[in-house]
Amino acid sequence: MATELRAIPGNEVALDAPMSEHTSFRIGGKADILVQPHTIEALAATMECAHRAGVSPVFLGGGTNVLVRDGGIRGVVVKIATNLSRVIVDGDAVRAEAGTRLASLCRESIEHGLSGLEFTAGIPGCVGGAVIMNAGTNMGDIGRVIRSVRVVEPDGSLVDIPREKLEFGYRSSSLQGSGRCVAEACFQLQKASPEDVHLALCEAIERRCGRQPLSHPSAGSVFKRPDGDYAGRLVEEAGAKGMRVGGAMISEKHANFIINRESATATDVLALIEAVRVRVHDQSGVWLQPEVCVLGVD
Repeated sequence: MATELRAIPGNEVALDAPMSEHTSFRIGGKADILVQPHTIEALAATMECAHRAGVSPVFLGGGTNVLVRDGGIRGVVVKIATNLSRVIVDGDAVRAEAGTRLASLCRESIEHGLSGLEFTAGIPGCVGGAVIMNAGTNMGDIGRVIRSVRVVEPDGSLVDIPREKLEFGYRSSSLQGSGRCVAEACFQLQKASPEDVHLALCEAIERRCGRQPLSHPSAGSVFKRPDGDYAGRLVEEAGAKGMRVGGAMISEKHANFIINRESATATDVLALIEAVRVRVHDQSGVWLQPEVCVLGVD
């Protein structure tokens, strides 16, 4: 299948690609085939090729909310990051390809005097993953500023989906588990003073980065926010800050982060996640739900 994928114009294909080089955790075994399409047409052709072969690709964006198991990923991984990151501004609408980093999208919007994406400051990752999981903070979420999303169906066809059909919820959308791949998204923003937007952006970055452990690899927030509470508070209250399994450790700076302290494996991280869940449940009666997407095999 690698031969067919390489024959598609705009594709970059690698065999036995270490996923530790493609995730912010710096953890994970090898993928059999890693494809990086450099155009939406190449992405669609890749999806159609996989569909004909009866293969369901695994999609990877910036790899910031992902843990790849130590055995790697069998089959095809389609990575959509800087290879698909074009942005077009049209009035108060911004269209961004799925691999556009949220930080870049936010900066581009500010340069055009557009407000609405300041809450994304400090959120790692790309547009595609952010849309699928409705990424956000206490200040807002992606679903609130989406106008429409262009997806590639499993058979390679392109479809535009309006916001009202995407069923955005807390860290969820109807795209999850659908087999569709986000190609680009259109954001509805508002005109504003570039100076005011830049100030709001700087304040948001200061708030988030002042609390997050940035000196070690991680995958961002590990647990979803439970109803009426915060995962980090519950983990800290349970005395789990600094808790370790192998090279994985609960950050002493932010209790909802697991950091790759010392050559951690996916097995270390998963064992730590489960140990923390049990400790929090014993302390508060709450079962925390992981937010990190786990891919691959042991």
